[in-house]
Amino acid sequence: MSGALSGPERDALLDGLASSSEEVRRLAVEQLLRLPGDEAVPLLVERLGDEAWRVRKAAIERLIVCRDDGLVLPGLISALADGENPGRRNAASEALVALSARAIDALVAAAASSDADVRKLAIDTLAAIGDGECRAVFVRALADGDVNVRAAAADALGGVGGVGEIGELLRVGTSASEAPLVRLSALRSLERLGASVSVDRLSDALAHPQLLPAALELLGHSTDPAAPPQLEKALSSGVRSVRESAIGAVLRQLARLDGAEAERLCERLRTVAHADPALALRCCEGLTGEDGARRIALIQLLGIIADERSVLPLLEAGRDEASRDLVDSTLCALGDVTVEALRHGWDALEVDLEMRACGVLGRIGGEAAEMLLVSALMGERAACVGRAALALGDGAYYRRMPDLVRRLDRAAAEEDGESRELVEELIASVVRLAERAESADPAIHFQLVDVLISRLGGATPALRVAIARVLARIGGPQDVDVIEYLAKDASPPVRRAAVEALARLDGERTWTAVRRALGDESSGVRIAAAGALAASASPTAFEDLERLAGDGDPRVAAAAVRAAGDVYARSGTVPGAGESWLARPLAREPIVALAVLEVLGRLGGTSAAALAATALERPEPDVVRAAASCLARHGATDDLTRLVALIAHADWSVRAGAVEALTARRFRRALPAMLRRLDVEEDAYVRDALLEAARRLEE
Repeated sequence: MSGALSGPERDALLDGLASSSEEVRRLAVEQLLRLPGDEAVPLLVERLGDEAWRVRKAAIERLIVCRDDGLVLPGLISALADGENPGRRNAASEALVALSARAIDALVAAAASSDADVRKLAIDTLAAIGDGECRAVFVRALADGDVNVRAAAADALGGVGGVGEIGELLRVGTSASEAPLVRLSALRSLERLGASVSVDRLSDALAHPQLLPAALELLGHSTDPAAPPQLEKALSSGVRSVRESAIGAVLRQLARLDGAEAERLCERLRTVAHADPALALRCCEGLTGEDGARRIALIQLLGIIADERSVLPLLEAGRDEASRDLVDSTLCALGDVTVEALRHGWDALEVDLEMRACGVLGRIGGEAAEMLLVSALMGERAACVGRAALALGDGAYYRRMPDLVRRLDRAAAEEDGESRELVEELIASVVRLAERAESADPAIHFQLVDVLISRLGGATPALRVAIARVLARIGGPQDVDVIEYLAKDASPPVRRAAVEALARLDGERTWTAVRRALGDESSGVRIAAAGALAASASPTAFEDLERLAGDGDPRVAAAAVRAAGDVYARSGTVPGAGESWLARPLAREPIVALAVLEVLGRLGGTSAAALAATALERPEPDVVRAAASCLARHGATDDLTRLVALIAHADWSVRAGAVEALTARRFRRALPAMLRRLDVEEDAYVRDALLEAARRLEE
């Protein structure tokens, strides 16, 4: 309790509690602990019954932080007895759960109340706290005169019970004289505890329609040899809850078995499914339900019984992201069953299903799967074409390289955005196929590359670009003639792709071709040449890039600067005049200046920070932010004074960045400027940054 209230303040607070405004009541509740405890706690307990959940939540939070348990706990226990306001009872229970160990003694006492509703709520709350020391309370409550209390106690033991409580639960769950509600709770708790119970012991429950599903689930843990046949019989039940309980239980039985025993059980399950053709269809109907755990069990069983009719429903069930990986792996494991079902239903598949089917077929392999993939590859659905191409690459269908190249030619000739995306996927597929061939058999790899090169004669510019890009990924020294030929192509995109391909190679001949590209009329080619130089071992790479940083196209200049940074990073040294040559591009267009600051940030050191500081006066906020970031990371402590002025910068993002940078460096000399800015700052984000900075710097 803190901050004694004056008379008018106290009256205003009490008036706020009676306000018709939810927000006013909530704010009043948050201030109640300023009253004396014997006055505040009853008011907070009363507010647990407020019609607005936000007010109830605030009351719960205040009661939790109040340390006067002598007042809080009796108040909360009394709220459990409110038979007229369920919201108040639930809020009191939530608060007691949050109090955890502090509330246990009071709840144990409440479990002996003369009011059955209070006893049940006390048991439920103790169960939610989950303290194993309360087991004895729950066991005693199994003999309570109220059926709901006994059921709550049985439920509670499923969460905190141990081996010692299994006997009590078994006694209750198998007692024909006990109420079905209590028996059901006991059986479910036994299942949660993984108790092994024989079929004979459960005979009465197995004959009881209301208890049968829970008894079957419990048999999933049983080591009794009679348990699996009992479960297999229940698989054919026409009652969904019975059937699905049996499915979950038989899968638990299967998980405990290894090798031949597991296979024998699977074979018996397939026999059951063969004898009951409706079983697979019933399982398929359940795949669309909301219960994720139930859906997983159905998918697993369908994977075991391997019924062709389940393949398309399984594929549809994979639309749910949570089930997709399991569905797809199940379909792959079904192998020929999946392929045959897809072959029959291929033409009717929706786009998303055909795409996923392509991925599954690529993993299954085989001639029939290959033919379906080629059918999708040559189809008109662009998304399916790309997925089929990737599947052919993943599946190492080497003889389909000509088909991939033909489809690439066709896609490259089209101009729309969808085709451009498809070209990327087809290129990736060709590359993947060639890379797999290279690791498996270099001779096949060379043959696949030859297939590509053979298409150059009369190829469209788009296909020539595609071929050059493929060579950029998989080309080798033996392909240098072709790449140089493409580097002289009339089409700038082809030349650019060819120069990117040269970056894979090394040697004087390659460097000469790349340096020649530095003077290309196309800015895109010059940018590619900068990247190729950065990747090469050319002894003149740095000098070439320094000259290219003066290019009239700022995009080229920026690429040259970043490429020079890559050369720095690879060599570990800064050649020539160090970073000083970057001063000129730093004064250029924003795109170039940002590239320079990026490189300076990678280089580090006080000289890099000093050069970055020269950009703090530029008008572009993004450049100033980048310069400030570099200075904050690499500058000496005294250099940070340059950033203090940015706390009052016109751009909010610069102000916020400066505050965060100075705080990270714990530059306390900036605190007065931050506090002055806080008085006039209007941007909420910057205000929060200033407040956080003040808190940290004052520590």
